[in-house]
Amino acid sequence: MVSFVYGVIIGFVFAFIGYVKNHFTKKLLDVNYSDDVDYSVVAVIAAKNEESVIENTVRNLLTNSPRSFRVIVVDDKSTDSTYKILSELSREFPNLTVVRNTGAPGKSEALNVALDLVKEDIVLFLDADARVDWDFIKEYSKLFRSPEINVVFTDFESYNQSRTLAVILQDLYFSFIKAFVYSGLFSPTIFMNSGVFIRRKVFDIVGKFDPQTLVDDFDLALRLWKRKLKVKFVRGKRCKIQYAFRLQDLFKQHCRWYIGGIKKIFEQFSEGYYLGIIAIVAIGAFVLFPILMLVLAYLLKADYLLSTVMPLFWGILYSSSLFSYLFHDGHRPKEILINTIIGVPVMYAFFQIAILVSFVRSFEKKSTWYKVKREKI
Repeated sequence: MVSFVYGVIIGFVFAFIGYVKNHFTKKLLDVNYSDDVDYSVVAVIAAKNEESVIENTVRNLLTNSPRSFRVIVVDDKSTDSTYKILSELSREFPNLTVVRNTGAPGKSEALNVALDLVKEDIVLFLDADARVDWDFIKEYSKLFRSPEINVVFTDFESYNQSRTLAVILQDLYFSFIKAFVYSGLFSPTIFMNSGVFIRRKVFDIVGKFDPQTLVDDFDLALRLWKRKLKVKFVRGKRCKIQYAFRLQDLFKQHCRWYIGGIKKIFEQFSEGYYLGIIAIVAIGAFVLFPILMLVLAYLLKADYLLSTVMPLFWGILYSSSLFSYLFHDGHRPKEILINTIIGVPVMYAFFQIAILVSFVRSFEKKSTWYKVKREKI
């Protein structure tokens, strides 16, 4: 019991440090940047079968925005009415450019089609379900008046109307990820490829998106690390996104992330970048920690591993996850209760299963992209 309490205290401290680190990024938005240099911005979206969300996304972007701001949407071989909706919108908004991906299907290839059309200084990448407006773009794009800023990943939140268990659990999951991964607390910052601003010239340095990967954002993050180009996670206005609202969708989405990530790490290892193997070992140790402790306790006859180390681990895991969640505002009392009682163990078990399944499936020659079902809002 004592070691569990110590774990809770340690977890709280870690969560608080991660939260504070992210909170102070708001100060970047308060800096009075010089008006001598102003950069042009373009938003880029790859859309495949997004008829339920694409119109609202485009309207949010272009309503009240200046004509100098442009949006490029690449239709990635949609089989629904996505392209028709976009074509009609392009007649209403002259600064909307709509093109079709005529090459190999896939998000990365569609984004590369858009990059070939970009003339602006700053590129904002968004998913087809993202909700941002011109005020959001103005707030973050001014950061690029600092020559030290190359990539800015913005804060985000869900706008799902269906508050299912899957959505509630993701609030817990992403709060943890923001505190410990996006903050760069223990490793260089990675990002999602929605709500991220990147200088166009960065792609001249690191190259365009890899059409073969399942994780375009993680792949790009690896290449940024190699070039020592830092990513800033900034907590200002939030990019509103949809979370997977069904547990089966959530599981398949996570498997796609982890399969793509594991494949990419193995690829880096084969190219002589050995940091990836450390990541594999660290993730494996985290996923299998309870099993490892049971095995070691039996083999070494070390009862303290079960009586002291295991409670310490559970205390740190529970506390760091829950407090990362509670430090973020806007949670409903019912959802706080759910995540307090079952959220941490359910998400940990979910993560364990998804990682183990993904590790096995990462050895398959062909992996397919799983598209999460959207809510029409």
